[in-house]
Amino acid sequence: MSDASQGLGIDQVTILIAVGMAMTILALGVVFGGFLTERRLNDRLEDLEGRTRSGPRTIEMATLRRVEKAGRLPTLDKLLWRWFPNASSLRQKLQTTGMNVTLGDFAFATLALSMAMAFLLYLVLDLPPGVALVGSLSIGVGLPNIVIGMKTKKRSRQFNLLFPEAIDLIVRALRAGLPVQEAIGTVSRDIKEPVGGIFRRAQQEMQLGVPIDVALWRVAKTVQTDEFNFLIVALSIQRDTGGNLAETLANLSMLLRARQQLRLKIRAFTSEARTTMLIMAGLPFVVGGVLFLVSPNYITPLVSTSMGQMVAAAAGCSMGIGIFIMNKIATIKV
Repeated sequence: MSDASQGLGIDQVTILIAVGMAMTILALGVVFGGFLTERRLNDRLEDLEGRTRSGPRTIEMATLRRVEKAGRLPTLDKLLWRWFPNASSLRQKLQTTGMNVTLGDFAFATLALSMAMAFLLYLVLDLPPGVALVGSLSIGVGLPNIVIGMKTKKRSRQFNLLFPEAIDLIVRALRAGLPVQEAIGTVSRDIKEPVGGIFRRAQQEMQLGVPIDVALWRVAKTVQTDEFNFLIVALSIQRDTGGNLAETLANLSMLLRARQQLRLKIRAFTSEARTTMLIMAGLPFVVGGVLFLVSPNYITPLVSTSMGQMVAAAAGCSMGIGIFIMNKIATIKV
C-alpha cells in the first residue's frame, strides 16, 4: 500500500510539473504574440525616422546592421530577433558591455547555465523538483544579467575617466583648424578603448552619410552615460546657434573633470556602507557553507524539509530587501 501511494504521489508531482510547464509555455506564447506586432511597428518607425534624418543610405546602413548582428549562432539570433519581444533593448544592453555577445550567445549561455544548475540541484543535491526548478531558473537568468550589469558599470567608469581627454583632443584639433569630423577621427585613432571604439563607430556612420548628431546619438545607446550626451547636446546647440565650439568644449571638459572628482569623493564617503552591504550579502553563504562541511546533518533540514525551505525563502527575501535598501543608500547619482 505504501509503495502504491508513493507511486501515486510521484505521478501527481509529475502531472503538476507538466501542467505548470504547459501553462507557462502558453502564457509566454500569448505574451510574445502580443509584443511581436508592437516591436515590428517600432522597428519600422525607427527605420523611417532614420531615413528622414540622414537621407538615402539604405543599402550601406543595412550592410552595417547585418555585420553588427552576425554572430556564432545565426539561426538562434534570427529566431530571437523575430519572436523575442524585447530584442532591441536586450541587444542595446549587451552592446553597453563592450563584449562581442549577440542575442543567440546570451540565450545559449542562459539555457546552458539553467540546465547545469537544474542537474546539480535535482540530481546531485537531491532537492525537491519545485525548489530545483526555481533555483535553476533564478541562477540561470539572474547570473548572466548580473555579469552584464557589472561589465556595463566597469565600462562606463573607464569611459568617464578617458572622456575628458578625448574632449581636450577635440578642442586642440579644432583650434588647429580641423573640422569636427576630422577631430572625431583623431579621437578614434589616438584614444584607447572604450572611448576610441565609440568615436570610431560614429566616424564609420558619418562616412556613410549620416549627420554628425544622428551618428553620435546612435552610438550613445551603446555607452549610456550622461557625459557623452553633454557632448552631443553641445554640438547640436553650436550647429544651430553658432559660436566658438572649441571654447564650449573646453568648458565642458572642465565640468566633466569636476564631476569625476565629485563622484570619487562620494565613493570614498560611502565606502563603509558598501563594505557593510558586501559583508551582509556574503556572510550567510559563508556560514552556511562552513556548517554544511562541518555538520551536514545540522544544515540539511534547511533545504530538505518544507519548514526549512519556508525559513530559507523568508531569510532570502529579508536579506534581499536589506541589500536593496543599503545599495540605494550607498548609491548617489551625480
